[in-house]
Amino acid sequence: FQAIYHFFFYYLFVLFHEEEWLKNFKANTKRSGQLREGIDSIIDKFKERLVSLQENVLPMHEVNGRIQVKQRNIQRLVKTIDTTIQFYGRTSELESSIKDGNPSHDLEAYLENMECLQQAIQFFESHPNYQNQTENMRMTLETGYSVLEMEYRSVVQRNTIQTVLLFFKELLGSRAKDIKTMRDMSAVIHLGVWLLERERSRFLTHYSDFSRIEGRKHDAYKATGRSEKFDRALLMAGCLLALLEVEESVMVKAIPDTTRRAQVFRELVANPLNFVVRHTQRVVQDSDKGVLPLLPLLRFLSAHESRLHNLAMNSMADVPFEALMRLLRVKSSSQINEFVEKLKNDNNKFVPVDGNVHPITVNTVNFLATLTVHRHTVTQQLLFMTASQRTNTALLLPKLFARILSALGLTLNKKSEIYEDPALSSLFLLNNFNYIAKALEDDEDGLLPVINEQNNQILSFYHSEIEKYVDHYMTSWNQCISTLQGVQRLGDDKPLLRNVLTVVKFSAHLVSLLNKSLDIVRAHVKRAVVPLYGSLIQKVETCGMQFFTRQYKYTKELLESNIDRLFDASG
Repeated sequence: FQAIYHFFFYYLFVLFHEEEWLKNFKANTKRSGQLREGIDSIIDKFKERLVSLQENVLPMHEVNGRIQVKQRNIQRLVKTIDTTIQFYGRTSELESSIKDGNPSHDLEAYLENMECLQQAIQFFESHPNYQNQTENMRMTLETGYSVLEMEYRSVVQRNTIQTVLLFFKELLGSRAKDIKTMRDMSAVIHLGVWLLERERSRFLTHYSDFSRIEGRKHDAYKATGRSEKFDRALLMAGCLLALLEVEESVMVKAIPDTTRRAQVFRELVANPLNFVVRHTQRVVQDSDKGVLPLLPLLRFLSAHESRLHNLAMNSMADVPFEALMRLLRVKSSSQINEFVEKLKNDNNKFVPVDGNVHPITVNTVNFLATLTVHRHTVTQQLLFMTASQRTNTALLLPKLFARILSALGLTLNKKSEIYEDPALSSLFLLNNFNYIAKALEDDEDGLLPVINEQNNQILSFYHSEIEKYVDHYMTSWNQCISTLQGVQRLGDDKPLLRNVLTVVKFSAHLVSLLNKSLDIVRAHVKRAVVPLYGSLIQKVETCGMQFFTRQYKYTKELLESNIDRLFDASG
């Protein structure tokens, strides 16, 4: 009974909930029907309105669209007519201004007329009926461009500063920027850029032609303004590079287009570079002055070899720069070897009559000093060419100096044998070796540090040679010294005193004929002769005033003065 009771209550609860669900469903169904009826009503009204728009508004819209198209066509036609009237009215005026105008008087007005004419041509090109008129305007436009291109040439020429090339290769680099070649760059830039923007490039040939003409004028000045061929060649190369450096900076502003600027630069550099290289090549080929004049030229060209090589390769002319460098190196190297061979095999019989320094010694020392100044060039450009791969390049120049000094020593010894008087022979070697030693000790020339890299005993060798020939030279004074040493044993024998004075006068006379030697020799002679001569003077004075006056020529002081003059390095 209890279970039945619980089932009954559960059944009543389920029935209650189902009844509530049915009530809600009926209410929702009713609202859905009402909404559907409302939507159907709205759709019907929308359809009615669409039909009304299609019947009434759409025809009006189509008519308005056609009217707007007609209005736009009319406006375009009116604008075309206005433009036609405007261009047609100004065309004759523009053509007259362009044909008869002068851009140098008013460049801006001329350029403005050119732009207006270009616009007129573009307008009439779209109308076939004006074909003949367009052709006439094009001819006028081309005439205007030609006038402007010639005006560009005039502007460049008018603003170019003719620099007198009294500067040298040192102007390369930062100092080249100080060279002013244009008075007013703005005029050149303005007209050049205007033409380039309109695809006109023919005027650039005027620029390069003008620059080449000016370059030839300067070349002619350089070719006749100096006497030394090598100085001219070096000056021409230095000035050319300096001017090209300046020209590049000018062209960057005057010709903004990189491709066209490069083309103009190649045209501009062709003739001057070819002239300078071929002229220098002829100078080197005809050279017979030895290697020294070639070294400054070789140093400069090798320092700028990369730049000149690129210019020659990119030039529009056939520039034989590589051939020039080969010729210069080969000729310089052969000239050095020829100098050494000539020095070693010198058979000239000339020697200074007084035993002074021989010109060959002076020339050789100057040769070494010049090689020292150009040490890097000589080593890297000449000696390194013929050296073996394992050779220490730092020793190439010291070894060359050792060869030259050795050849000079042999030649001086051969020349000393020409003297019949052994004293002059010794004095000759003494003077020449002393000259070499003094040159080595001169810090300004810088010879000794170079030679010391190969032989650090070279200066000691020359000093020992000097001492040796001082001793040899002093033997020529033995007769005079031995005669003076016997004065005390003569007593009052006037004939013997007369003979002694004769020997002394003869020796003093030889002294007065000579004019250069060493301080050390002067000291040796003074120590050996002057004290003994003082004793002779005292002995002569005891023989009476008449004998003294007649026989006495040199006082003690006068003899010292003559000895000083003999060994005076400034004599």
